[in-house]
Amino acid sequence: MAYRHLVVRNPAKLSTRYEQLVIKQEESISIPLEDICTVTLEDPAITITNSVLSKCTEYHVELIVCDKKHMPSGIVQPFHRHSRQKTVLELQMNLGKPFKKRIWQKIVIQKLENQARCLELLHKGEEAQKLYAISRSVESGDRTNREAYGAKLYFESLFGSGFHRRHDNVYNISLNYGYSIIRSLVARSIVRYGFMPSFGIFHDSQTNAFNLADDFMEVLRPFVDVTIAINVSSDSEWSSEIREKLFEVLEIEAVWNSERLNVTHGVDNMIKSFVSACRQQDANVLMLPELTNIAVHAYE
Repeated sequence: MAYRHLVVRNPAKLSTRYEQLVIKQEESISIPLEDICTVTLEDPAITITNSVLSKCTEYHVELIVCDKKHMPSGIVQPFHRHSRQKTVLELQMNLGKPFKKRIWQKIVIQKLENQARCLELLHKGEEAQKLYAISRSVESGDRTNREAYGAKLYFESLFGSGFHRRHDNVYNISLNYGYSIIRSLVARSIVRYGFMPSFGIFHDSQTNAFNLADDFMEVLRPFVDVTIAINVSSDSEWSSEIREKLFEVLEIEAVWNSERLNVTHGVDNMIKSFVSACRQQDANVLMLPELTNIAVHAYE
């Protein structure tokens, strides 16, 4: 199973040889393609061959392209390679509204609980209890919009009174970068399991090619948030050190239905469980992550 997330931050030439990705800088290194989940290209002076693009799609390696500010600006994904693509698409398109509402209710509840746990890890217990209380009032489809109600309390508890997601500051730059990483990981799994990422459960924008990824990344946002709250301050400068910390989010250990997995492997299991939930029409089958700590998962 793929487990590596590569970030190329300096000028380099990427090619392939013997089913391995070759990264040539001052020295050359080779990494088996089957081990790689994502490759993020940050430096504008990186050159890449067509064989790299072809092999990455073959091995389901997602290429993340960054702009001049080192922010992810696009991804390269394979055409659908699932063995029963039409069957999965028909399943997805025929999902009924009641089922979608139950799925979204479960996602919102887990997101709020993870936000509460994030605040607990930051020793903000009083604010955390308020979010736990909000999570208990979420209805099917989140009809009363508890998600948005909790968001204002949550972000002000994290980053101070008056904080807004539209402000241009280091917190929001870091959040956008971290969320882009998570979104790319979720989108990769969605495509691998044969779903069409533009058809979401709750998100339904006509201009968004990744509505379904945006649905499922909601429960993972607090993993990014707590990392930023610990490692970034209001006077921090946007740097490679912050970006490195945000990539470590992919290795944080979470609890997935009593099983401890890192975020990378857990996301794959989450989407796999969504397949089962759709087939059984049972939202309870869906496996979502519980934020418990910020430790890197250790394999025995």
